[in-house]
Amino acid sequence: MKNISIILLTAVIIGALNWVASLLLDMSFLDISIPVGGIALILIYFVTNKGGMASRQMDMSIQGQTGIRMEHKAPVSERSYVLIGSIMYVAVMLVVSFIAYREYFLGIGI
Repeated sequence: MKNISIILLTAVIIGALNWVASLLLDMSFLDISIPVGGIALILIYFVTNKGGMASRQMDMSIQGQTGIRMEHKAPVSERSYVLIGSIMYVAVMLVVSFIAYREYFLGIGI
């Protein structure tokens, strides 16, 4: 139950950020939902990623500055429910956008 609430809370927070961005940029909520969701997804991925390329690059930078060799650990594949929530938000907004603009995508009614 806690995991589901984390996923839903993540989607709500990204939706609130999307709403604020739509007000500030004077755009439709739906029009800006995919870029805001994509940016949030990328940021969350890099923040929650453990042992990935960004982490190794930082280890190498520290090693180059200090001369101390960093211990390398195997990549950790731990579930991040925040990342899952952001992926679900982007997926839902893609489907909603496709349904809302289906005439444009399918060329119907031209």
